[in-house]
Amino acid sequence: MATINFKFLKIQGLILLRLISRRRKLILTIFLLTALIGFLLTKFNLLPQERVLRIGMVGTYQEHDLPPEVTGLLSAGLTDLTSGREVNNDATIFKFKLKEDLSWVDNTPLTAGDLEFNIPDTEMSIQDRHTISFKLKDSYSPFPSLLTKPVFKKGTKTGTGPYKITKIEKSRIFITKMTLEPKQSDLPKIIIRFYPGEKVAGWGFKIGEVQALLGLSNPPSQSDPQVVVKQKTDFTKIVTILYFVKDPLLSNRSLRQALSYSSPAAEDEEIANNPFPKSSWAVDPKAKKYLSNSTEAKAALERAGTALSKDQLKSEVILTTTGNLERMGKEIVDSWKQLGIDAKLRVESGIPQNFQALLITQSIPEDPDQYFLWHSTQEKTNLTRYSSARVDKDLEEGRKALTREERKQKYFDFQATLLEDAPATFLYFPKYNVVYLKKVEPLLNQALNL
Repeated sequence: MATINFKFLKIQGLILLRLISRRRKLILTIFLLTALIGFLLTKFNLLPQERVLRIGMVGTYQEHDLPPEVTGLLSAGLTDLTSGREVNNDATIFKFKLKEDLSWVDNTPLTAGDLEFNIPDTEMSIQDRHTISFKLKDSYSPFPSLLTKPVFKKGTKTGTGPYKITKIEKSRIFITKMTLEPKQSDLPKIIIRFYPGEKVAGWGFKIGEVQALLGLSNPPSQSDPQVVVKQKTDFTKIVTILYFVKDPLLSNRSLRQALSYSSPAAEDEEIANNPFPKSSWAVDPKAKKYLSNSTEAKAALERAGTALSKDQLKSEVILTTTGNLERMGKEIVDSWKQLGIDAKLRVESGIPQNFQALLITQSIPEDPDQYFLWHSTQEKTNLTRYSSARVDKDLEEGRKALTREERKQKYFDFQATLLEDAPATFLYFPKYNVVYLKKVEPLLNQALNL
């Protein structure tokens, strides 16, 4: 076993101290210069920026139901991967040709046989390595709109990029943390944390666990100038009052119109007044408009009085909603009361099966085909139980017509009838909040196109 030569170590230590003593001015100068350079680099943000973006999202998710904000980072939709398409005369057969030299994020070639789609009443077949054919049971011209969701290699979460999942952490069956690595070196690495509620997410942001929070309905109050809060409108959702048209009172169209006219136009929101967003090619700019119109509300209430008794008009109208729309619900009830309606607000934890009037946020498709929301046969999704032979015909023919101009005529007529019948009041397209540290804005813009 080797022994320690303390005498030798002592001599070496004395030599080192003498050298330091002789060169102390040079050593002190080097130390001060190093400290000054470090201070300047930090002060003026001259150090290389961290290429990791830490994002927080609210919700409980599993691998099979990741939110679109995540899947959009992992892959593109089929319609973005094709070089052309063919459709037969009755819109029941669609063929898509994949672009040449496509690859998955793991650099393996992408072929038609790698893809899998589970679309009801649709038969998919592979024509060759680059051609996919879909045969539909019934005519449906907007079928390509169903193929915009990100695609993945069969049985995996491997997409076309620009990111791939490299690590997943879970609590039981739910994902708590996910790491995404970019395919391209100029993109930042992304770490996503999933929080069960907005309050917990807010704390995660405050303690620095994440640098950005996406999709908050109520952002945490901030006085820090380094924190940015941005609002974006979500045109895939619409806040609506639905009227149960089988209700003895709300079966009266004039009363529904009166309630629609007197409903307030929400401040600082993207007003709807229509089942379609303003940017949709199917919107009729001349379509009937409601909201915050007391004169028309009174006139409609008078018309309702010709079919309803005074006792009926004195009946309660109960507006049901959930906690996140309670404030808007109170404004609506107050406006109905000013019209002379005995209105009351009921706040519930979930969507009730039975209601008179229901304030709700509904998802709407990118394509103007709203068959599932308003066709009389759609009992599970047509919550109002609205039934109109004319609307049914417009919706049926709108999804069969092949040209946009033909479809537009059908949807203009659909809007006119629906808005006149007023089974719903279309209030606004909701906003969501993005909260982030100002220093990561370049990374957010680069990765998420914020």
